[in-house]
Amino acid sequence: TDLKETFRRGNTFIRLIYINVGIFVIGTLISVILQLFNLSATGIFDLFALPASLHRFILQPWSLLSYMFMHAGVFHLLFNMLWLYWFGRLFLNFFSARHLRGLYILGGLCGGLLYILAYNVFPYFSDAVYSSYLLGASASVLAIVVATAVREPEYTVQFMFIGAVRLKYVALFMVVTDLLFM
Repeated sequence: TDLKETFRRGNTFIRLIYINVGIFVIGTLISVILQLFNLSATGIFDLFALPASLHRFILQPWSLLSYMFMHAGVFHLLFNMLWLYWFGRLFLNFFSARHLRGLYILGGLCGGLLYILAYNVFPYFSDAVYSSYLLGASASVLAIVVATAVREPEYTVQFMFIGAVRLKYVALFMVVTDLLFM
């Protein structure tokens, strides 16, 4: 009851966190149940992950929306949701909740389309196109971080052990690390 009430009364970013965590928990429970019966959950989760292959994407176009709510593991979910929590709160100081919802979805859609485009245009990825999938809210969260930094680049954020850092440098760090880990 408390969870339902918090979801109902919570800010947009709290609702998005609940949705992401809820989908992760449900997916994990399904995976555990299937493992108990010696069945694989891979095929089921591949339906919701965004494939890099254009042919596979045409067969499952819903994955352009569903991938941004699926996560590969606990730490993947944890860090995406922490960034969403911190920057979602900050974002709402400058924009509306409607903007946050829209940007979350738009950022995820653009990130997914850029992923498909990159895998199908650059020869470097040609061997991995048919076996690669995208999962996670990273593109959506990164869109919120960048939008907040573009709106208030000189806003300072306090980090433990580091001190005060301007928002534009936090966003730049996140974009660079995201690109490096690809």
